[in-house]
Amino acid sequence: MAVIRAMLPVLLLAALSRGGTVYLNILHTNDIHGGIVERDATFLNPDFPPGVGGGAWLASFVHEARRQCEEAGEFMVLVDAGDIWQGTPVGGFDSGASVVAWMNAVGYDMMTLGNHDFDRGAETALSNAVLADFPVICANFETSEGAVPREITPFVIMDFGGVKTAFIGLTTPDTRSLVDEEGLEGYVFTDEVLSLERYIDEARGAGAGTIILVSHLGQPPDPGVYLERVFAAWERGEEYTKNFALNNAELTCMVPGIGAVISGHIHVGLPEPWVNPLTHSIVVQGYGNGTGIGWLRLWLDSATGTVTGFDCPMGDAYISLLHEQFWPDSTVASLVESFRQIAEAGMDEVVGEALAEIPRGAAEHPLGRLVADAMRWRTGADVALMNRGGIRASIPRGSVSARTVYTALPFEEDILAFRVTGAELLEILETGMQGRRRDMQISGFTCDRDQSRPDGSRIIEPMVDGVPLDPDSEYTFVTTGYLAYGSVGYGILTGFEPWHTGFNLMETVLEYVKEFSPIEPDYRDRVNWIQ
Repeated sequence: MAVIRAMLPVLLLAALSRGGTVYLNILHTNDIHGGIVERDATFLNPDFPPGVGGGAWLASFVHEARRQCEEAGEFMVLVDAGDIWQGTPVGGFDSGASVVAWMNAVGYDMMTLGNHDFDRGAETALSNAVLADFPVICANFETSEGAVPREITPFVIMDFGGVKTAFIGLTTPDTRSLVDEEGLEGYVFTDEVLSLERYIDEARGAGAGTIILVSHLGQPPDPGVYLERVFAAWERGEEYTKNFALNNAELTCMVPGIGAVISGHIHVGLPEPWVNPLTHSIVVQGYGNGTGIGWLRLWLDSATGTVTGFDCPMGDAYISLLHEQFWPDSTVASLVESFRQIAEAGMDEVVGEALAEIPRGAAEHPLGRLVADAMRWRTGADVALMNRGGIRASIPRGSVSARTVYTALPFEEDILAFRVTGAELLEILETGMQGRRRDMQISGFTCDRDQSRPDGSRIIEPMVDGVPLDPDSEYTFVTTGYLAYGSVGYGILTGFEPWHTGFNLMETVLEYVKEFSPIEPDYRDRVNWIQ
């Protein structure tokens, strides 16, 4: 651990040189998505990828950092900002129980809930909270009767050298539209601002001087855009509101007094902490999938209990755990391996070959086209629609295995079908022209798209299988269960009666790759933007 130990004199120097200052080191993760098995960093080098991340490497880093902080007379906490399990075989095979067992072994101090922690219902999220040896904090998740579920707590207060510090958890209230709503029956997500203000008051009343938010609201990489919108609303004398959840840039404008925010939900790591110019709240956020860890050190005034400064002891706010620089904890490695052997049985069987990378992207993209084509091929439907957010990785060039496909499509979706008229199909697909991750990954359908026209009228010259769409004809339309149940703005689909096709999305794509291998990317747009 020479790389980490080299910074110990820096920590000691800081601790000895500032009287009256308490140093709180916050190590943090977010959006692990079951990524406790090490992986190849194909995003760094697709042909010769270095090893990166994994639960054993993270554990070793944390244990050494904790030792150093103790020797330096400083305090340390390990925090996660939600979405711990959905996304890998190890994370999904027991709905996150193995990931919680790993977090217990590493010594997490707390976590908040992310939207994907509810993917198999509220009871799964709460049962995982019971398994945790640490508090699960969330201030805006309640029963329908307005009570905090007994398995969680809105906040915790910890004492660091006499400075009482409150950690308050928040999850995105958009969760209700991001998961199957049946699994949330009996529970509600409350307003993030009102909930936070309520528990800040309670924490202050209990003696907390410093407020730290552990937030699954997300920190955008372009926070200035959102600050301009907030300030513009205020200049007009209006309250700033949105029809979906606030992000942390906006929230820290609306709620003063937050010393720091440990953020998750948006998988974009911040190279350095962002400080809100209005409220001076410090925001940090790491990349996801277990590839690394964030490290923020707060300087707390021992007299006032307030944050007087911060730094990043490793230089960067986020440390990628590259295997050439760090090595694993052997005990935790054995634990993770025991989970992996069960969860990944048969995952490395090669089913085909990709002649080139099949990339994903921000809007319509080659992997989305391939997935939609597979859905239509398997079901015999006229039109297939895949949701962009359900595709989490590209397919690299080379051999394609079940692991490859699972990495790209981790959500184990069922494919559902609808019988609709052409007019109804057009109305459904117009939803995909309205932004907010509704961009269409489509098969069997082509059109021009005029974004200058009003909502509901942007599709021009719609074609089904190369033939002009007939408003009066009937078509079979298939999509994922996620969209069929009305997620990400597709509430229109809840007005139709779908049926289960009997096909699973991942298995469908595997069969498609087997059938049509070798595969290659299709870069031809199916929705042609003309404005």
